[in-house]
Amino acid sequence: MLGLSLGKLLILILLIGIVWYGFKYVQRVEEIRQRLRRQMGGQGRNDGQDGSRRVAEDLVKCPRCGAYVAVKSRASCGRADCPWGG
Repeated sequence: MLGLSLGKLLILILLIGIVWYGFKYVQRVEEIRQRLRRQMGGQGRNDGQDGSRRVAEDLVKCPRCGAYVAVKSRASCGRADCPWGG
């Protein structure tokens, strides 16, 4: 005949099934990832695809303790000699 035995046919069917369910699994994982991204509101990595931009704030170094703080929200570091609070 064509050289196909029952064993070879069963293995071929098994391999096709493994590939089929493998693709279905990968698609399901991707759908779950997309759903989680939508639920989280796009938090995490922002590659600019949604048109939003992240805002960067300038930092200044505290002359007393050396910690970097945002310029707009200079808060006391808790030290008595902190120049931004007390």
